[in-house]
Amino acid sequence: MPADPRHDSWKPGEPWEKALDELEYIRGLAREMGGLDRIARFHEKGKYTARERMERLADPGTFLEAGPLVGAAEYAADGNLTSFKPGAYVMGLAEINGRPVAIGGDDSTISGGSPHDVHKGPWQYTQPLSLTYGIPYVALIEGVGHSSKADEHSGRMALPQGEHWWRLAELMRNVPVAAGFMGACAGLPAAAGCVSHFNCMVKDQSQVFPSGPPVVERAIGERIHKNDLGGYQMHVHTSGEVDNAAEDEEDLFDQIRSFLSYLPDNMYGVAERVETGDDPHRPVEELLHLMPTKRTRGYDPRRLIELVVDNGEFFEMRRYFGGSLITGFGRFDGYSAGIIGNDPMVMAGAMDGPAADKYAHFVMLCDAFNLPVVIFLDMPGFMLGSAAERGAQMRRGARALLASAEAEVPKVEFAVRKSYGVAADAPHSIGHPFNVNLRFGWPAGEWGGIPIEGGVAAAYKREIEAAPDPEAHRLMIEERLLRLRSPMKAAHDFDVIDLIDPRETRRLACQFVKLAQPKLKRLADRPHKRMVWP
Repeated sequence: MPADPRHDSWKPGEPWEKALDELEYIRGLAREMGGLDRIARFHEKGKYTARERMERLADPGTFLEAGPLVGAAEYAADGNLTSFKPGAYVMGLAEINGRPVAIGGDDSTISGGSPHDVHKGPWQYTQPLSLTYGIPYVALIEGVGHSSKADEHSGRMALPQGEHWWRLAELMRNVPVAAGFMGACAGLPAAAGCVSHFNCMVKDQSQVFPSGPPVVERAIGERIHKNDLGGYQMHVHTSGEVDNAAEDEEDLFDQIRSFLSYLPDNMYGVAERVETGDDPHRPVEELLHLMPTKRTRGYDPRRLIELVVDNGEFFEMRRYFGGSLITGFGRFDGYSAGIIGNDPMVMAGAMDGPAADKYAHFVMLCDAFNLPVVIFLDMPGFMLGSAAERGAQMRRGARALLASAEAEVPKVEFAVRKSYGVAADAPHSIGHPFNVNLRFGWPAGEWGGIPIEGGVAAAYKREIEAAPDPEAHRLMIEERLLRLRSPMKAAHDFDVIDLIDPRETRRLACQFVKLAQPKLKRLADRPHKRMVWP
């Protein structure tokens, strides 16, 4: 943008007051970003600019920008500034809930957020800052990656070097990484936003893809709207590429704040206890009648979780992907914990391929950041049928089993109803041979190697077929075996620590999470840290 021709730039040797005026003048040009008209169009769409986003996400007055004067500046022979084009990336240091974070984001009012001659990216400041000081890294992304205009500007096309990925890998194994997809994101920005421990997009405002509709149409002839190609329905509900969707930018900021609040600053610490004011011994009468007495009826598993955690506050991740499994964070007597449950209203809570991927990722996340895991188990086993087999569910399920076996953080399980088959081994797994994880049962519990109905059909097939009335004979065998499923009999053999009154679940969960703290502090000193794969 052209500078004011009447502006007389500061020259070395002139008074310092004039130097300060010059600094403020250039800062003013930078704050105009891609132009006041483009800023106005952003606001008309209900969007914030890059600087506004950081100021609104951060605690008031804490955003300290790095490189506010970065840009392509041209000076006349007399030393006066003639034009200034700001850099297309805004970055710096801020505080979120009183904790320091490194933060950066694309300014898409300039070249659509695409790198250009003065683009300074996160790998030059915010990512090294995060790694050096061991603080979370937050990216607010709205960029389209490489531009053909950059090739024309440089006079050549270059072979991609891939220099960004090693630092992203270092971030993932050291500090919490959160990403917000704020608009159209393609190429490198889109891929980088997926290398995160938590990411979120805005409904009907954000898109994520390698390339947008024009490139797709030229490459394979498919004409498609950008929301259908990479909107929230695609990536939050179908692909699972993005964890959560937000109603608007303020909601996205709230979700990033919530996510970070449950984690320590880095993998070498333990999340600090928060005073929530919720009595850990609070009785929960509603839990007594939450579970239907009829074993084939469903219930609200999220209500169960809300009744047990402090003040009913549960931060859920990936609700619409792998929907039979529930993952998220909550507090117990002020201590952070990962929470896993099953949703009997989705495939009866069975584990399929997406649910297995979701389980593995979440357990690895909790293990990496030294968070204990509280499990509410109602698992009838792996999902059955040809559709599940096409999804390679056993291979993906085995990955979930291995992730659970490798996790060193303590786990407590409440077997609230079903626990059948190999899939149920994932939460049961104690990891290290000397680990002792806790398991409590509810009176509704029914546990075994295979659900009774399917087990009878397989094991007694010939006997049933030979009976005068096969259907009546099958029902007779099922009723006989159902009498063996009593959790009282399982408790006699120490399958569970204890059978409990469901109303005691919160008290025991709070006691366990508090009991886990010394172990978590020792784990924080582990010399080895595993990568948390996206």
